[in-house]
Amino acid sequence: MNVVRVRHLIESALRTFELDLQGLCVLTEAASGYYVLTPMIAALGGAERVYALARDSCYGPVKKILRDTLDLASCWGVSDRIEVLESRTDQRIEQADVVTNLGFVRPLNAEFLRRLKPAAVIPLMWEAWEYRREDLDLAQCRDLGIPVLGTNEHHPHLRTFEYIGPLVVKLLFCLDIEIFLSRIVVVGSGEFADIAATDLLSLGAEVISINSGAVGALRSRPSQEALRTADALVVVEPHRRETLIGAQGEMTAEILHTLNPNLAVAHICGEVDRDSLESMGLHCIPDRFAPAGHMSVATDYLGPKPLIDLHTAGLKIGEVMWKRKRVLGDARHVETQLANECSLCQVLPETE
Repeated sequence: MNVVRVRHLIESALRTFELDLQGLCVLTEAASGYYVLTPMIAALGGAERVYALARDSCYGPVKKILRDTLDLASCWGVSDRIEVLESRTDQRIEQADVVTNLGFVRPLNAEFLRRLKPAAVIPLMWEAWEYRREDLDLAQCRDLGIPVLGTNEHHPHLRTFEYIGPLVVKLLFCLDIEIFLSRIVVVGSGEFADIAATDLLSLGAEVISINSGAVGALRSRPSQEALRTADALVVVEPHRRETLIGAQGEMTAEILHTLNPNLAVAHICGEVDRDSLESMGLHCIPDRFAPAGHMSVATDYLGPKPLIDLHTAGLKIGEVMWKRKRVLGDARHVETQLANECSLCQVLPETE
C-alpha cells in the first residue's frame, strides 16, 4: 500500500464530503486490503471512538487484520481512538452512534439491532438497490426507529459505476486478453453490463452483449454462436439470483467448453460455478467467484480511491442522519427529508 498517497486521498475525501464525526462513536469493520482504511477514515474524520469488528475470513486471519489496523492507526496518530473488537457480543457495540453495514459487522439481524442505542443510525454504505435482507433486518430497524439510508453512487463526487469498465479491463489483461481486436462476450444486464460493453468497445474490442436478465438468453442459438468464436466471456449480472453457468444453470460448463475450449472467463458478479469451469480446463479470474448478489472483485481491485470516496460518503450519510434524528426524532421523517435534501442519500425499499 502506498501509505503516503492513501493518506492524501483520505484527506481529500474528508474535505470533499466535509465529514465531521466529532463526538460520535462509530462501529465499522476492521478488514484486509484497502478495507483496513474505513476505521481510519472515521477517526481522521473526527470520531471520538471507533470500534472495528474483525474476524477470520478467506481474506485473512483476524490476528493479521488486528496488527495491520493498529499499526496503521499508530502511524497516523489515531490509535487512541480505534479499538478492534473480535466478538459481536462485545458490550462496547452498544455505545455506537453510527453503525456501518459492512462485511464483518453483518448480519445486522434483530438480535444485534436490539442491542443498539435508540439514537443509532445505519448508513448502508452503497446503493439502496443493493440491499439484502439477509444482511440487514430493515423491518426491525423500522420497529426500533433506526433510520437507514443508502449511498447515491452516481453522485458527481463518487461516480462509482464508471469504475466498472476499468475493472473489466484489468481482469481481462490478467487473462492475457489484449482487448484491442479481441472478440468479447459480455453476459449481464442493466447499467453494469452497459458500461462494461461501452468501455470495451472504446478500446477496440468486438463486443457481443447477451442480456442475462432475459431468462434463457444463454441458451439461444445467437448466444452460443457468439461464445463459440469469442476470446473471452465477461459475466457482470448484478440483479438475477438464478444460476447462469453451472449444473443447474442455463448453460453447463461442459456445454461452454464444447462450444469453445479456449475461452477465458472474467467474473464480476452473477451466479457462476467456477469449480465446474476450472474442471473443464477453462481459464478463470478471479480465484474465487462470489455468489449471486455479491461482487467477486469490487472497485478497490483497481486502487484505494473508489473505496475511500465511497466509505467517506457513507460515513457522511451516517453523520447527517444522526444529527437530523436529534432534531426530528422520527426515523422515517429523517430518511424522507434527507433523501429530498441531500443528493448523497437514497431511501431503501419498503419491507413486505
